[in-house]
Amino acid sequence: MDDLTSYTIEEIAELLKVEKNIIETEVESGKLAAFMIGGQWRITRKSLADFIAQGGSRPIIVKPLNNVLSEVGTNKTEPFQYTWPDGKTEEYSEAYEGIVDKGDAHFEYKVGVCERFAAGQKRKRVTVFINGRPTVEFVGTNDFRENKKVASLITLPNKKRLKPTQAVPNEYRSFNIVRYNSVVIGPRAANTMAVLTNIDDIDSMVAHAIIRANYRDNK
Repeated sequence: MDDLTSYTIEEIAELLKVEKNIIETEVESGKLAAFMIGGQWRITRKSLADFIAQGGSRPIIVKPLNNVLSEVGTNKTEPFQYTWPDGKTEEYSEAYEGIVDKGDAHFEYKVGVCERFAAGQKRKRVTVFINGRPTVEFVGTNDFRENKKVASLITLPNKKRLKPTQAVPNEYRSFNIVRYNSVVIGPRAANTMAVLTNIDDIDSMVAHAIIRANYRDNK
């Protein structure tokens, strides 16, 4: 039962000799697992021990896929269409494609850019196809016009979305991870974690899609 002993944000901050807002940031990013009760965060002894054992907020060094992508290169290609299972056809006015060979795995990717209504307004939408299959989608943030940022939800191998209370998987430690509804604000915007990147950062978008494809194919 000692593992279930819980602490407040303030108690953890005092224990680690840091400001309260630093602990809040680690919790919000999902690096320090926590749960909420009565509108207040609580952190278990086990969560704190796991956080420290994993190196705290220090990024875990994982060979980034974008290094591989940079070597291969991404080519701009012709606009294309894709018909979704519900019968709706989407027009991608801007498109890119390329190939990644990583170990024994071979990935052919295609990236389509369009606009679609989401979370209460029309937004930029990027779909990444891996080996012909739509794998992840990115949505323009509320301040897209100013910063050109897009966000994509993180889905775990169990097909559930990564919650703010869960630790970020090692594969995603080199990404910029945020709470989705903190950047895509509107009706039905999920309160789960997402990859945030620039719409021109094809490398990161494809890397996210390849991680998701690996989760899907190795379930």
